[in-house]
Amino acid sequence: MRYLGLLMLLTLASLLTYGQQSVVIYYNGTVVAHLNNVSTFHVIGDNITDLRVIGSKFNHTGGYLFFYNTSRVTVIYVASFPKGVIQGTEPYNVTFNVIVPGTYTFAYIYPPPTSLETRGNLYNLTLQGSSLEVLYSTSSQSSSGFGKEDLIILVVVLVTDAVVGFFLYEYFRSRRRPVTEQVNQNQQMSQAQASQTVEEDEKEEEAELTTQELNDRDIMVLESFKRGARTLSDAVRDTGLPKSTVYRRIKKLVKLGYLVERREGGKIWYEVSQPPPDKPT
Repeated sequence: MRYLGLLMLLTLASLLTYGQQSVVIYYNGTVVAHLNNVSTFHVIGDNITDLRVIGSKFNHTGGYLFFYNTSRVTVIYVASFPKGVIQGTEPYNVTFNVIVPGTYTFAYIYPPPTSLETRGNLYNLTLQGSSLEVLYSTSSQSSSGFGKEDLIILVVVLVTDAVVGFFLYEYFRSRRRPVTEQVNQNQQMSQAQASQTVEEDEKEEEAELTTQELNDRDIMVLESFKRGARTLSDAVRDTGLPKSTVYRRIKKLVKLGYLVERREGGKIWYEVSQPPPDKPT
């Protein structure tokens, strides 16, 4: 009766998590699978007897059950397993529940268990994946295996590792955030300073363009035309000054009479004024 009650509890739990594939494997060979939206089931265990499929017609071929209705299927049967070994594979992820007596000790479990519950004299070992392999011994004094306490420690270690990993991730992420913010602030300050410098240079040049005197850049541009430059591009190549700077200097030199602007057929070029204006250079 105790085992029947446990079976009913696990069946009820699987109904509450409807939509997920779950397989319950008992140490005595009973297997109960609750499936949803899958067309096949790989039969776990050997020498299948008392096979019942609820919710669909099926075909049992080559160790697989093929269902005609995939919406919701329950499979119940009795199988035999090699002594001390419970293993199986499915073509999709499954929540496996392995039910064994509390006197058993475990030598190997794959994948690592996600939980371990004790119900009376029984262990309920939960694993998740597309396959499982559990090696156990019926001797509680096995020196090579590990018992309930060791299994609990294993689960606690796995959970602890996950928690510690999460906090380490959050810690290093929080450490990187101020550095990133500081870099962004420095970049913004650099851009603001560069913009301010450009604005100051432009204001200085505007002030220079309004004066009647020639500064060093004015003279550089004028000398380039004296050496044979004829266009804006010629003067930029000859002086190495920015194009915008050369353009403003040319306009100033034209305004002051040092250069003469010529236009023909949509082309513009400049010539040195002959004679030059009577102004100091």
